[in-house]
Amino acid sequence: MNALASLMLVSSTGLVPLGGHRIDRRSLLCTSAAAAVGALAPRVASAASPITKSDAKVQIAAGYAALGDLLGDFAGVTEREGGDGVRRVLGTVGQSSPVYRIEVAFRALTDDSAEPPEYIEGLEEVMRNLQDADSQAYSANFIAFSSAKGTPAQYFARSKGAVTRARKEWGSLMGMLQLEAK
Repeated sequence: MNALASLMLVSSTGLVPLGGHRIDRRSLLCTSAAAAVGALAPRVASAASPITKSDAKVQIAAGYAALGDLLGDFAGVTEREGGDGVRRVLGTVGQSSPVYRIEVAFRALTDDSAEPPEYIEGLEEVMRNLQDADSQAYSANFIAFSSAKGTPAQYFARSKGAVTRARKEWGSLMGMLQLEAK
């Protein structure tokens, strides 16, 4: 479409391009939406940029340590910050935790594992447990105001259990990658 064809006149019956063909609102909105998606596509692609193997190893080791620190002070974190403190370490509140986007880091090292199928299964288990820990911590924030049964302490205990399971499997993955779990 050339520049002149895209110019339109506004009339009482709708939009009329200078070329003389009528455009209804639906066509205009669909075209505008498609243009907006196209304009955002490069940003989405850059947000999912690949990670180097050395950066992935550093992030994995730092994430393992962060989960250890969380487990060491779980009661203190929940007392000071509630469920969002746990979720912050898990990388679901904010982007400062090394656990944020950890799946990308682990997947970058899949080929470095001697047993990629076992490695992927272990990674999926880590991610399931992290999601469970996040869900339990989130629920603890609202259980006191809910008609559901339970107490924040019960939800925090389940969250801590899921973090423990995730960290254990995380350590196994680090072993498959020959990384030292500290």
